[in-house]
Amino acid sequence: MSDPSTTAPTRLSVSLEDGELAGWRWRNDGAPPLLFCHATGFCASTYKQMLRRLADRFDIWALDMRGHGRTRLPADPKELRSWNIYARDVAGFLDREKRDGWILAGHSMGAVVVAMAARGRNDICALRLIEPVAPPLVYTLTAAYAPFWPMLARHIPIARRAARRRARWSSREDALKSYERKGLFRDWAPGVLADYLEDGLVIDHAGARLSCDPDWEAATFAASAHDLWRAVRVAPAPIGVFAAGVASTIWPTARWWFRRAGAEMTKIAEAGHLAPMENPALAADFIVQGAPAARN
Repeated sequence: MSDPSTTAPTRLSVSLEDGELAGWRWRNDGAPPLLFCHATGFCASTYKQMLRRLADRFDIWALDMRGHGRTRLPADPKELRSWNIYARDVAGFLDREKRDGWILAGHSMGAVVVAMAARGRNDICALRLIEPVAPPLVYTLTAAYAPFWPMLARHIPIARRAARRRARWSSREDALKSYERKGLFRDWAPGVLADYLEDGLVIDHAGARLSCDPDWEAATFAASAHDLWRAVRVAPAPIGVFAAGVASTIWPTARWWFRRAGAEMTKIAEAGHLAPMENPALAADFIVQGAPAARN
């Protein structure tokens, strides 16, 4: 891939029925349109290092999901049981932009959301899914139909950790120093943590706070009553799946389901679940693979 583009991104805002979707835009008129959606708890700015490597090839939109970043849409944790609402937001965005030949890409939760948003559409030409959260089918069925699931979901370890997450600091600089000491961010590429905090924090009269409320993040981790596998089976375009070799969220049985649906699996042994943050160039290369060539 060529060196990162020097194209400067601009902020975007799109009106939906119940509020505003925010995000970032790398404009490249005439290039294939690419929509990217982020992982739970993060925001579009987190992926700037990856997306700027694609800006010479694609016309890029990167969205802040509901309850994340600068997006202003209702986000009540008590009402969230699936990721369907995220998929509806993305579908609403696509309906308003009205482009042909979309490449939909996403990471973790965002990968699942774009797959669900693509269902039944005729304007999608490729799906590039980086480490989609893909548990076994029985897990999804339990979450969708078991009456006790909402009570059980609150005790999922990752959801419990998210609910306890620190949400406030005295300043943006204080938050950055705090995060730099955490092991989760130790392997991130230079600049990615600062990019995340650009929109991952909101500055107010009391200092800095997380733009994604910990209760909403926890509810998103716990929400599992959506059907990724139906979306994969009826996908309107070829699917490529990036599977990490370390701490992957794609269960072994899920890889079989992806292959059975015709998805192309790319396993990167040295990559972890946070590959777009740790190795932006590697993640960008995956998105390019299988995407259509740029139009003349």
